[in-house]
Amino acid sequence: MHKPRTVDGILKKLKEKADIGGYLYRGEPEHYMDHPFYGKVSSNLFRVFLCDKRIDVDEERFNIEEVQNAVLNISKQFSRKSMSDLEYLSEIQHYGGKTNLIDFTKDYHIALFMACDGIPDENGRIILQARTLVEPYIEEAYDPINRVIAQKSIFVRHPDGFILPKDDDIIDIQSDLKLPMLRHLQNSHDISVETIYNDIHGFIRDQNNHSKFYNSIYEGLIQKQKGDTGNG
Repeated sequence: MHKPRTVDGILKKLKEKADIGGYLYRGEPEHYMDHPFYGKVSSNLFRVFLCDKRIDVDEERFNIEEVQNAVLNISKQFSRKSMSDLEYLSEIQHYGGKTNLIDFTKDYHIALFMACDGIPDENGRIILQARTLVEPYIEEAYDPINRVIAQKSIFVRHPDGFILPKDDDIIDIQSDLKLPMLRHLQNSHDISVETIYNDIHGFIRDQNNHSKFYNSIYEGLIQKQKGDTGNG
């Protein structure tokens, strides 16, 4: 596992890999090396069963795609518009639901953001996935939602529910580099919470950070009311 110790070192290592071409990228805010993950890059739906001690995901009868299809059929009962299966799954995925889509991006800067935006006390990681190895399982949304566009998302729908990356295709992000990396991404690439989660759900996700915004709105309304009263 590569362990560059500086922001510049991480960026240099990623650029070297990117220049070779043919990679997809995924950022994770922790390593998932311990039980029950053991380094797997898994879909959030597979992870539900992986963490359930009552279920043996290695059992031959276990089929994550059967579960996925059941989820898909149920979700359609809650939608008033007609969409493709992939569009349903994309919306479920990006609004916090469980699917067998593993989120990758075509831009390693966005993967860096994902690795650094969360769990500040844990080391993160960047996974570089050779596209040729997962080509049969790649799903690209035909009419992607805003957030998919912003994140340059591409989905891997692996029938096993997970991918086991090679050590040479993992770059470690030390926890103390997360904040400096986020500053670099915002200053040099305009990548931030506002640009990555660019919809109303993103605003709600980050709502706790908007208390000053709410206060300023309230103070503005009070001042307006005072002004209106004085003019009356």
